[in-house]
Amino acid sequence: MKTDKIQQKTIKHYEEHPFDFLTEEDEKNIASFQPEPFRRFVNKILQTGSNILEVGCGPGRGTLFMVESGFKVTALDISKGSLKLAKRRAPQATFVEGSNLDLPFKDCEFDAVVSDGVIHHTPDPFRSLSENVRVLRKKGNLYLAVYRRKRYYYYIYTYVGKPIRWLEKRAVGRFLVNSTLLPVYYLVHLLKSQGKRTWRGAKSFFYDYIITPRASFHTKEEVVDWGSKLSLQLIDYVENVGNVHAFVFQKVE
Repeated sequence: MKTDKIQQKTIKHYEEHPFDFLTEEDEKNIASFQPEPFRRFVNKILQTGSNILEVGCGPGRGTLFMVESGFKVTALDISKGSLKLAKRRAPQATFVEGSNLDLPFKDCEFDAVVSDGVIHHTPDPFRSLSENVRVLRKKGNLYLAVYRRKRYYYYIYTYVGKPIRWLEKRAVGRFLVNSTLLPVYYLVHLLKSQGKRTWRGAKSFFYDYIITPRASFHTKEEVVDWGSKLSLQLIDYVENVGNVHAFVFQKVE
């Protein structure tokens, strides 16, 4: 099945290139590495004692922030390698290997669900969102960040990225990408970060943004319509959060 092939490619990609750019020093100030609307969600909307599911935890950037904020977190990811990194960062959390398309949890099991930059990497974003909503209790809150269609990154990934991904699959092409494009990308990140971005960090961004095998892009209207179909009420929205826009929904039924 096409869905299975896409998922297998995604697993392979994040096993080889986990989206891991944090240094040990960064981990000590983990709140500063969270998007502002996500910090607001955790600090203002989540209630003390909330049981949170983080879907697509990656190497644990958000997981570490939430456990340090005092919440009980169950973190799920499709990549064993990413889970291993996340466990090292946030051993207080519970970690589960699984797919966003078929979450291994009961209906209405969690007080809140976090999906930060995840469903757009799946073969079926609406099905992924439906699974997030299924395991969320009534009146529970969902933080959702997805790639925004009306943004320049759509054109970079779709048109510039396509030949780069073709090259990267071949040994000679991979050498060219890593010896030419990646150093330029690193220098840009180094300048933007005022000298703080590491080579490892820049490479993580490059492989997550350009080489990742699956990325879909969605308008606000599309996502709000999905929410309406799934009995979600929009309670907060931020249009520009890097390459994504961020939604906070409440499950009303």
